[in-house]
Amino acid sequence: MSCRSKLAELLPFYAAGSLGEEERRAVAAHLAACADCRAELAFWQEVASAVAAEDRLLPAPSPVLVDRALVGAQRRRASPFVRAWVLLAAQVPLVRREIWSASALVMALGCLIAILQGGSASASIIEAVAPVVAAAGLAMLYGPESDPGLELALATPTSPRQVLLARLVVVYGYDLILGVAASVGVLAVVPAGLLGQLILGWLAPMAFLSALALVLSMVIGTGNAITAALMLWLARGLASGLRMGTMGPPAAPEAAFVAALQAYAGLWQSTGLLFALAAALLAVAVALAGQGERLVAQKA
Repeated sequence: MSCRSKLAELLPFYAAGSLGEEERRAVAAHLAACADCRAELAFWQEVASAVAAEDRLLPAPSPVLVDRALVGAQRRRASPFVRAWVLLAAQVPLVRREIWSASALVMALGCLIAILQGGSASASIIEAVAPVVAAAGLAMLYGPESDPGLELALATPTSPRQVLLARLVVVYGYDLILGVAASVGVLAVVPAGLLGQLILGWLAPMAFLSALALVLSMVIGTGNAITAALMLWLARGLASGLRMGTMGPPAAPEAAFVAALQAYAGLWQSTGLLFALAAALLAVAVALAGQGERLVAQKA
């Protein structure tokens, strides 16, 4: 092309008919005075004609296939269950692998010790192990420390709140299954009629302690969250021992100190309150995940 006019760069679009009215008129006026551009336009018109001819030769897709594709797309858009399932399945390989094996191993060991211990102590062992397993799992669930690719995940169209909730469902559901399996496993030494009571004994503490560990991990980091949750759970055992009289109080204890320990032990036995606190902590975790979304948006 020998013409140096900027309008010469628009010749392919002029031949394709994709210019606006003002640009089309400017190119037409230029073509009337430029023989080189007229020759160039003839070339681009031949190219456009060849492309159109090849396009006409392509067979049209079957109307049946088109209808099926449209129906399938509509079903996928209309079904939140399908979208939820896809999201859950996508999060499974992103969760730290050690969560699955470590949780199963600790729960299996707790179940074995409970069976060997026998008697009423076996139920206490399951009630003590199940919440700790879930708390450790959820503490490693979300955040840059646990997910190096989190910032990249936050930049995707999927909301970080949805990512958090999906991982929560996957990991907590897994720990819940482990807890029920361990409870069923100790039926050899525990009467079958106590199975429901045994499950209720660890279910509410598991919900609260794991939700607390999740929030703490998002604020102070995974390691610190696991340590804090473990310390709170051990303090619960000490307080419960004092409340039931199995442990003697410290020398000359203050009445307020004893009352505080007894109240703390009572907290872990308040099923409704623990579930309510777990729900509130879950709302806090979702809000914290939303802050991560806003930070990524600001960087963009």
